[in-house]
Amino acid sequence: MKVFKRFTAGLLSLLLIFGLAACSGGNESAFEMDVQEVYEQLIALPDMPAMIELPEDKALDFLGLDYSKCVQALAAICAVNIQADEIWLVEAKDGSAAAEIEELARSRVEQRMEEFKGYSPEQYKVLEGAAILREGNYVVLLVSQDTEALKAAFDKAVGID
Repeated sequence: MKVFKRFTAGLLSLLLIFGLAACSGGNESAFEMDVQEVYEQLIALPDMPAMIELPEDKALDFLGLDYSKCVQALAAICAVNIQADEIWLVEAKDGSAAAEIEELARSRVEQRMEEFKGYSPEQYKVLEGAAILREGNYVVLLVSQDTEALKAAFDKAVGID
């Protein structure tokens, strides 16, 4: 009888563990951010150039970023066209949309590198240091004259240590 009770207790423990693992959502992330709030903190940095926040239609036309695939999104480019600075803060509707947006960000950086390669080696180097971050359904593109400082400010803004 004791063996049966131990076996039953062990089996129930295993079922509980598997049940809790299934409820955890697998690779779902607890990461969250308000893109407008984070953006305001980033552009407040002392060395940030003036940025232009792109409206939804311009983000689609200019960057290919489709806001209909997003829960919240903000894309901004440098107001000075000869600088590569750019910020995307996006929460995609699902993992598939996030993967598409991440690939779009990579393509955007490659496209900009091609544009700057011939006439601005300094901006080409800026783009080489671009940061594309993905956490769950969030995708972030940070291109800056000092991407490390911008990424550190981003980490601080969203509470990443």
